[in-house]
Amino acid sequence: MSANRSLIVALVVSGALNLFLVGGIAGAAWMRQEARREAPAAAALAQRPPLWTAGRDLPPDQRRALRRSLREAALENRADAQAARAERRAVVEAMADGRFDRAQAERRIAAARALESGVRAKVDGRLVAFAESLPPEERKVLGEGLRRVYAPRQKPREDRPERPRRKNDGGT
Repeated sequence: MSANRSLIVALVVSGALNLFLVGGIAGAAWMRQEARREAPAAAALAQRPPLWTAGRDLPPDQRRALRRSLREAALENRADAQAARAERRAVVEAMADGRFDRAQAERRIAAARALESGVRAKVDGRLVAFAESLPPEERKVLGEGLRRVYAPRQKPREDRPERPRRKNDGGT
C-alpha cells in the first residue's frame, strides 16, 4: 500500500512541477510579446542604422575596408567620446544630487557638445576620404547607402494616423 502511495505522491509532484514549468514558459512568452507590442514606435523610428551598413552593397573588399576605416576612427575618437559622456553624466548627477548649478551645467553640456561635434567631424572626414578612394560607380553605391542611413525613419504616410487639426492650423 505504501508503494502505491509513494507513486501517487511522485505523480502529483511531477504533474505540479510540469504545470509550473509550462506556466512559466507561457508567461515568459506572453511578457516578451507584450514588451514588443508596447515598445514605443517613436523610439524605433528614431534609431538609425549603423554607419557601416551604408556599404553593404559594396564589393566585399571595399565593404571590409569601410568597416575597418570606421572602426579605426572610433578607436581614435574613443577618449573624446568618453569625455563627452562623462560631462553629460556629471550634469545629470548634479541634477539628481540637488547640487545643480545652471552656469556650470551649461558649460559642461557645451563641452560635451563640442567633443561630440569633433568626434562626428573626424568620422565624417574619414568617410569622405574613404569615398574619395572609391571608383565613381562604387562611390555612387556608397552614396545610396548613406542616403538610407541618414533618411528619416518614419512610417509611410498611409500607415500614420491622421493628425487632429488645431484651430490655428489654418485648415492646412
